[in-house]
Amino acid sequence: MNIEHCPSCLKPGFNGFCLPCRKQLFHGRRVSPLLPFSRPDYNIHKRDSVKRLSISGVQSKHSVRLVGTELSLTEEQGEFILKPIMTGALEHSDAMPANEHVTMQLASQIFGITTAACAVVFFSDDFSPAYLTRRFDIAPDKSRYQQEDFAQIAQVTEETHGKNYKYDFSYEKIAHLMKRYVSTYAIEIEKFFRLVIFNYLVQNGDAHLKNFSLIKQPLIGSYLLTPAYDLLNTRIHLPNETAMALDLFDAEFETESYRVNGFHSRDDFTEFGRRIGIPENRVHRIIENLLASGEKVDGLLNRSFLDAKSRTAYSAMVKERLRAVGYSYKNSAHYSS
Repeated sequence: MNIEHCPSCLKPGFNGFCLPCRKQLFHGRRVSPLLPFSRPDYNIHKRDSVKRLSISGVQSKHSVRLVGTELSLTEEQGEFILKPIMTGALEHSDAMPANEHVTMQLASQIFGITTAACAVVFFSDDFSPAYLTRRFDIAPDKSRYQQEDFAQIAQVTEETHGKNYKYDFSYEKIAHLMKRYVSTYAIEIEKFFRLVIFNYLVQNGDAHLKNFSLIKQPLIGSYLLTPAYDLLNTRIHLPNETAMALDLFDAEFETESYRVNGFHSRDDFTEFGRRIGIPENRVHRIIENLLASGEKVDGLLNRSFLDAKSRTAYSAMVKERLRAVGYSYKNSAHYSS
């Protein structure tokens, strides 16, 4: 099987994982992107599995561990999560592994967001792709770091708050919870702010409560945001997906810009940053940095495992959102104070 780019970082000129990615993913071991088992093997193992992963989401997924230089399906001591192509009614479902992978790479390489290490790997029988991500809650001694997603932190469940519990919240409320539990709030809230805007730029309509988490760092005894995970452009698969998974603000607040134009713009994110305690000069600097980074998106998309049609659609969607984030109603000719 010929691969022209590193299946993790997409660096050209590699028919396999480059050394930095081997170190990040596999402790430096030379692991093939071709899985030692087939998709039917995966399906049988998944069907016969007694335990289920306690990770949110609807995609088929299974735990994997590294045995020597091979990845192996496992029920215990899993180090990775494997997500194959999802079957069902979603559009372009065959592009989901590549979509999630390139979105994670855009976040880390282009927009400066810390993400879980990930790659695209391929089943041995039909070379169909699967998304592979390394778990960040596993310590070197195989114990688990204490981690809680914001549904747990907010103490909302389907039983207590209904089926829509993951979405009946706001990003501003998440920030309030962070202020309560994160001692280094001033640092972590900027990371959260950047991630919220990134999800808007890449049209990730599934950035719900369970896709943001805190993790306890044993060396400092404090909770920090986990690396970002479950990032993808959902609009490719769900054309009618909402612009954002959660409300941006509390209490049905909306800016004049949103009332007039019907989309989130620079004015909304500036107000959001102010409300969650980020100094205004920092808010503008972060937004300008994200807008400048957007110019580099196409280069990485063109090296991704997405098909040409999906790459074109993804690029157009990001450009649309970059224009939205760059637009300020307050500075427009239509605004009157």
